[in-house]
Amino acid sequence: MAKKPPWSQVKLRVEWGHIPEFGDELVMVSTGRRYQVIGVSGKTLHCLVLPADAPTEPGTVVHPWMWTPRRR
Repeated sequence: MAKKPPWSQVKLRVEWGHIPEFGDELVMVSTGRRYQVIGVSGKTLHCLVLPADAPTEPGTVVHPWMWTPRRR
């Protein structure tokens, strides 16, 4: 699957742990790719892909994020 360009909307799912809140930022541990949470529905996070040079607002909670293999 190709990476989405900056400012695209994506859905991520919380497999385990704390569910981030609206406005929080997620940073992929392996790649440094950043996402901002714009909606939460149960364990599904609606996010914006942030450009690498986008500033992080003061007071924003930043969570390290990791991919988990999908189980079907």
